[in-house]
Amino acid sequence: MTATPTDHYIEVNGLNIHYLDWGGDSPRNLLLVHGQGGNAHNWDHIARELRDEFRVIAIDQRGHGDSSHTREGYAVTAFAEDLAAFAEAVGIVPCDYVGASLGARNAIPYAGDNPTHLKHLVCLDYGPEMSVSSARNQIGGMNRRPLGWRSIDEYVEMSMQANPRPSAEYYRNTAQHGLRLNYAGKYVSKQDPDIFWINGSFGAREVPLLWEKWAQIRCPILELKGAESDFLSAEIVARMRELQPSMQFIEVPDSGHPVASDNPDFLLAELRRFLVD
Repeated sequence: MTATPTDHYIEVNGLNIHYLDWGGDSPRNLLLVHGQGGNAHNWDHIARELRDEFRVIAIDQRGHGDSSHTREGYAVTAFAEDLAAFAEAVGIVPCDYVGASLGARNAIPYAGDNPTHLKHLVCLDYGPEMSVSSARNQIGGMNRRPLGWRSIDEYVEMSMQANPRPSAEYYRNTAQHGLRLNYAGKYVSKQDPDIFWINGSFGAREVPLLWEKWAQIRCPILELKGAESDFLSAEIVARMRELQPSMQFIEVPDSGHPVASDNPDFLLAELRRFLVD
């Protein structure tokens, strides 16, 4: 039988946070944290492969998936405080942490402020800031994306046209758990639209704090950059290395920004290599 997780909800900082528990008897805890617009099910194909080696937990961050939206906003410090409270409440401290994009960004203040929480930190194609060209592409790209889709099939077809590396099954799973049918009969993202503003001047104001917290991280760090992604410039990577000389940095072949879906086999091999006691 195909392994499936159990769904759970827990109150964290006044929010109802949804997460998936893949079970297992391993004493090693692995926390998987999705990127912007994603949800816990983005990791299903990774979690199934690792559930016999770790107790795998995947979370819907605030404003994403089936977790609460909030008028309090989406500061990186708020995300980090959620992660710290969540890990303690669920009982997975210490844990190995894998964060994709926004999940990696939010891990930086989390790890910097909670040195006993993380055994290893794996960042997928993100650091304390993104390149200027990437930020422009992100904002411009969001303005070009459809507001909704007429069907799941249409979503899958358009997603595969934009990035053919992930399978149709991956995109269908993403749609099943990341979209909702609205009053107009269109499939739209479950994500809180207010999260969009992280990509602009609000997020830019948080960059000095992120560099400060990056320097404070004490656990081993692995940065996996998509070889065809422009999120991390050479200058940003050089500064990351300067502040964290022991950081391991690897470019992932045949991958853009979404490393976990573009080249999951490479990711799994690196996780098994890096996440050792």
